Amino acid sequence: MFENEEKQLREVRSKLEEFPIPNEQLNDAIQSGFLIANSEWRAKRQKRRKSLWTVAIAAVFLLAFITSIRVSPAFANAIASIPGMGKLVEYIQYDKGLQAIMDNDYYQTVHASQMKDGLTLTINGVILDESGIVISYTLEAPYSIEVLDYKKIELYHNGKVVPPGTVSYNNPNQRHENRKEDIIEVLFLAKQSFDTQDFVLELQLDNEKETAFSLPFTLPKEVKKGKVFALDKVVEVEGQKMTIQEITIYPLRVEVKVFFDEPNSMKILNFMDMRIEDEKGEVWSSIQNGTTGLGFSDNEQTFYLQSNYFEQPNKLYFKFNKMQALPKDESYLLVDLQKQEVIMQPSDGKIEVTKMTQNTIEARFPLAEEFGYFLFFTAENGDGQKVESNSSSSWRDEEYQYSSINFTKNYNESLLKVYFQAYPNYINGDISVELK
Repeated sequence: MFENEEKQLREVRSKLEEFPIPNEQLNDAIQSGFLIANSEWRAKRQKRRKSLWTVAIAAVFLLAFITSIRVSPAFANAIASIPGMGKLVEYIQYDKGLQAIMDNDYYQTVHASQMKDGLTLTINGVILDESGIVISYTLEAPYSIEVLDYKKIELYHNGKVVPPGTVSYNNPNQRHENRKEDIIEVLFLAKQSFDTQDFVLELQLDNEKETAFSLPFTLPKEVKKGKVFALDKVVEVEGQKMTIQEITIYPLRVEVKVFFDEPNSMKILNFMDMRIEDEKGEVWSSIQNGTTGLGFSDNEQTFYLQSNYFEQPNKLYFKFNKMQALPKDESYLLVDLQKQEVIMQPSDGKIEVTKMTQNTIEARFPLAEEFGYFLFFTAENGDGQKVESNSSSSWRDEEYQYSSINFTKNYNESLLKVYFQAYPNYINGDISVELK
């Protein structure tokens, strides 16, 4: 009944033998996994045996070997070869909060499947809290789906869509042409409470048949509640005042709500070193592989940090020292597309517009430091109407870093205003707010 699972275990065992894992840790993990599987089998009979092997595999590889995945790229590659595990391993390596989620068994194995038009969608597992959801899934087909995209991704609860703030998906580095292993991450628009553990993932493919899945799944564990710190703490950096309104620590992320005073002369673009820190100096910094913030207005923004939800520090502080900022009246690039001229740009002269077409603006600045940001955010025409963009990109050569914004169609506007989302200009302070 589960020859494939046994084959996968044998193959992985041979790969694991290549890595220096303590025998005691390995034996404990395997024993733990099979004890879980055995107890589940007694409770739910033989019809669930296939999914029980999934539970056993999850116990072995997610709980016991998470540390090895963090520190050993070769080990991570071996685990990633298991169907459904590749993207998950990649996802957790860059986020201390996600690593803690795995260590504390908050990842929930699901293994719900549905077949439509010859394709099979499988939800492997889920991480859910009040701020968002991470869905590990596999999509399989009898033909190549390397370039397949989606038309719709929605999460339903009690028959209603859970409002998304952002939806992230589509890992470009697929290992198999007919099997897509990926993560869907939904950051909720607002804090969510769930009275049941029943959900439906609706996913429509952008293929010829517009294949639509409606896949129900149930989570065995209840959602953990966020830890809220109501602060309303006013701080000031180089004359720029802001209020740290509230910090909420969820399993998936730390949410920091900041309000910027209207009279400020500068627009704050990014916090370079926003973090939470415990009494031992352990640091949880910005999200490295997902959404780092949402702007609900010019003066109110929410930022996201890696989570220390499962830690029990005696003291906890919220800190930052360095921010990207521009004078408000220089926080955008103003160009005339018809005349191919730059009308206005920041007065510090750091950037140079190198390309201007009806659908692309490109600029560069000297490569004086590490700067892992896209320069441009949104654009609007002379009438204040939003100009739709479909991508931003950033690259570098030996002397310069480049950034571009690409629009969804050709524009021939007399004026186009392109707003910066990042810029290599900084203000500095020393802000520390005690949370506990």
